[in-house]
Amino acid sequence: MFLLLAFLGTQAAQNNNMPGNPSAPLFPYSLLYIASSFGASLTIMVWVFYRVTGGMFNPAVTLGLVLVGTVKWYRGIIILPTQLAAAIAASATVSGLIPGPLTVGNHLAQGTSIVRGLFIEMFLTAQLVLTVYFLAVEKHRSTYLAPVGIGVSVFIAHIAGTEFTTTSINPARSFGPAVIQGFPGYHWIYWLGPFMGALLACGCYKLLKALEYHRANPGQDDSGEAAMLHKTSTADPGAIGNGESPNGTREATDSHMLRGARRDPAHMV
Repeated sequence: MFLLLAFLGTQAAQNNNMPGNPSAPLFPYSLLYIASSFGASLTIMVWVFYRVTGGMFNPAVTLGLVLVGTVKWYRGIIILPTQLAAAIAASATVSGLIPGPLTVGNHLAQGTSIVRGLFIEMFLTAQLVLTVYFLAVEKHRSTYLAPVGIGVSVFIAHIAGTEFTTTSINPARSFGPAVIQGFPGYHWIYWLGPFMGALLACGCYKLLKALEYHRANPGQDDSGEAAMLHKTSTADPGAIGNGESPNGTREATDSHMLRGARRDPAHMV
């Protein structure tokens, strides 16, 4: 459903940009139309399906979650064929519904070399996977809003990269239309680039975790937890262990839940 909505929006934008020339530079409103189609549809679908499947529509993001242990490796292997099948089904549906040739496939813009395209895809995917790590894998008070942040991340990636690589950041997104339209000789960059981005994001995330990044700005995710803990420890050193605080047991309970939530892996995305 995510790619179906995104492809419908992209096809509409392409048809109104320069009909018959999908490789033509995009008008600014066409670029915004495409970016909004991908960002908004992903936001909605992740929010709807994260309780069912984890909301995983992207093999690169799935790889990133496998690398940090949030998703088991065998589950990642099982999910990959379903992601590819869904992308093919979405592409075929759009091709059958909309008059004219399918124009949602990924291609490099004129002047963008294969190497440049590869690294553009890598960096765009890295920022997406990092967004998933810090908004969904890391538990905090705003975790329930993670789909919004992830959707905005995809929106920004399309704003930044569409003029150069037509923005994949998702191997399934590239594979589905290619099955219908045909595979360009450089199709492999839309697999290798996103997977490299997932590895880069994983390395950055694990480095920050090893450096205990949460100590740099304690209490940033709560409503006064750090101050409460400081007051409690100075007023009564045994209060924290007893589950009490000068401001009442409810605050202490909230603090305990927050500390426990930060240790739990995410199952959303």
